Amino acid sequence: MAAPQLNLTTADHVEAIGMRVLRIAEDMASGSRNQGHSERLIEQAEQAAIDLRAAVRGR
Repeated sequence: MAAPQLNLTTADHVEAIGMRVLRIAEDMASGSRNQGHSERLIEQAEQAAIDLRAAVRGR
C-alpha cells in the first residue's frame, strides 16, 4: 500500500521557515558566539529569507 502523499501549502512552507528563523534568533541570542558562528547564523537567516520569497512566489 502506497504512503499517503503530503501536499504542503504555501502557509505550511512559510510556517516551517518561520520556525527556522526562530531557532536562528535563539542561537543569536545565546551568549556564546564567535565570529564564525555568527557568520553561519547570518548565512542561515539569509537563506531562510530566500526560501521564504520562493515559497510565497510559488517556486
